[in-house]
Amino acid sequence: MENRSLPVRIASFLIAVTITWVVCFQLAPMLVENVPAMKKMADFVDESGIETGEFYYTDVEIVGHADLNARSSIEYLPHGPVPEKRKDAQEKTEPSQ
Repeated sequence: MENRSLPVRIASFLIAVTITWVVCFQLAPMLVENVPAMKKMADFVDESGIETGEFYYTDVEIVGHADLNARSSIEYLPHGPVPEKRKDAQEKTEPSQ
């Protein structure tokens, strides 16, 4: 693979940083304001005083609870009720008298 020149690499980096900035600080807030479901969730987070940036830190108690619940719901998936055997299938397996 051929290496690109330094100015091309710097320009690519600056373009990537600019696109990331536009998405994070312009498009995402615009999306939250214009989609009612997202606006409702964002308002709930603000009103509840939830610090969303803290969710990356494991020393916050609620993150530990959320992680435990998420792992438990994956490890112990519900399987539903076991179907009952049909009567004709039971008659075939039971010895006749």
